[in-house]
Amino acid sequence: MAHLEIKKQKLPSWDLTDLYPTIDSPEVKKDLLNVDQMTKKFRKNYRGKISKLKEKGFEKLFRDWEYLERKSGRLLSFAQLMHCQITTCQDRIKFLSDVQEKLTKFNSRILFLPLEINEMNDKHYKKIVSKKSCLNRYKIFFEKTRAMKPYQLSEELENLLNDYASASRNAWSKLFDETISEINVEMSGKEYSLEETLNLFQSPNSRMRESAGIQLAKRFQEKLKIFGRITNSLAKEKQIEDNWRKFKTPAQSRHLLNDINPKIITNLRDSVVDSYSETSHKYYQLKAKLMGKKKLKIWDRNAPFKGGKRTQISWDQAKHLVLESYTDFNPKMGEIAKDFFDRGWIDAGISSGKTPGAFSHPTVTDVHPYILLNYFGNIRDVMTLSHEIGHGIHQVLASKQGEILSTTPLTLAETASVFGEMLTFERILKEEKNRTQRKYLLAGKIEDIINTVIRQISFYDFECRVHDQRKNGEITADSISRIWMDISKESLGDCFDYDSRYQNFWVYIPHFIHSPFYVYAYAFGDGMVNALYSTYQSGMPGFQNKYLEMLSAGGSKNYNQLLTPFGLDITKKNFWVKGINVLKNLIDELESLS
Repeated sequence: MAHLEIKKQKLPSWDLTDLYPTIDSPEVKKDLLNVDQMTKKFRKNYRGKISKLKEKGFEKLFRDWEYLERKSGRLLSFAQLMHCQITTCQDRIKFLSDVQEKLTKFNSRILFLPLEINEMNDKHYKKIVSKKSCLNRYKIFFEKTRAMKPYQLSEELENLLNDYASASRNAWSKLFDETISEINVEMSGKEYSLEETLNLFQSPNSRMRESAGIQLAKRFQEKLKIFGRITNSLAKEKQIEDNWRKFKTPAQSRHLLNDINPKIITNLRDSVVDSYSETSHKYYQLKAKLMGKKKLKIWDRNAPFKGGKRTQISWDQAKHLVLESYTDFNPKMGEIAKDFFDRGWIDAGISSGKTPGAFSHPTVTDVHPYILLNYFGNIRDVMTLSHEIGHGIHQVLASKQGEILSTTPLTLAETASVFGEMLTFERILKEEKNRTQRKYLLAGKIEDIINTVIRQISFYDFECRVHDQRKNGEITADSISRIWMDISKESLGDCFDYDSRYQNFWVYIPHFIHSPFYVYAYAFGDGMVNALYSTYQSGMPGFQNKYLEMLSAGGSKNYNQLLTPFGLDITKKNFWVKGINVLKNLIDELESLS
């Protein structure tokens, strides 16, 4: 693959007209008015009547509710995606804020729904969701709703929290997005965006890596008070709400949303932490040896090995690799993936003000997902593309479940994406015959797994400690930075020379702000994928069809129901050890090639 300048390539951008033509189009105004009227009608028709509804009544309620979810979801998705493209554009900032405020107001009218569902007596509830009932397919929705019963507040308080979000949680989140998007650094007379600067940590030039780290640290330090204030305010806000709802831990609400037993997450966390010495610590010691150093600088964590060729992969080549990986596994998945490339569903360019990182936004079930990434043309970017395409395929397949049941818990959502990564990696590795380059690829995969499992669990521990300390009062930005350094040393080991300027690198991670305690889902997904992939490699008959059925189920089944056809039991403590062993084996293989 020849070297090329990625920026000179024509990278795809979104065609958002499948949602709306423009932010000021008549269609937007029409749908806002429609949602306004429909929420009023919904409240009039159903408030105070839910506990007495029979099957046909609930059927109509769900049809009406799904209609509202599609309309409001379409509006919000469009506003969010427009904002993600250019987070510094004032018109787009205002549009997002206006849409959020209006939808918050409209949605407050239907907050009675889960409250009244939980007021149903057990006898009536069991009859509604019985196997004979046409509502049985919604049983998992009812179960998730009723699981929240001990933690729900009065309708008045639920409305207050909902209304207040636009001036609190949403406002702090937008301030974070705007602040982080403004971070640029200048080196050698050239200006780099945050995403471009982070990408330089993979440069073969050690001076470039160090310079990128130092310059980025300076910018983080300049904005530290703002990030500290955002983190403190959101943590306090969460603490207040958790106290009112009587959650025992800051992460409990996330576990409920994910429909997962906290003990399983504890087992996952403990298994990963217990493996640090045999995984991340061992790998970075090996990396230091291979790079001819006693200790690595923290900026060297994702540096390429000497002798390894940092191949630049064109967009067309990346597209070909990803499409073939999915098509060879299952032609239907390949067909869905092709739509993303051909129909304007991907935004891959690099531009000032664009949201950093990558995601696949599911939008609503009668449209399609949209994928965002920042494509520089390295192997990791190809893996990221494959990862997000996996999400997208999953979201397309699950859409047939409808708005209520299509949403997959985060723990399961990450499974499809990580599985897709594995398919693409195995294809690339299979085609590479050069021993040195294979070593380079293996190292990259190991680091990807460390970033997905080890780092994400360390992020989870970081969040737990920050939120726990916030209970005792205001926590300074410097204190947060100390927690970050402590966690980094525990998870990465003592083979690094920890530059004090690294202490503020917690500030740019969006999950801490937008989705508290989201991060363990990555490790969860990786563990599940390793178990599933082992089953696939063992030659299980009909695996591909079973896998497609699992993705198509969306949120209509829990993780136990989804894994049963594969003979896997996630409740067993040794389940996570299988995934960790995959990482250990890769490290051993790399060591044997060195």
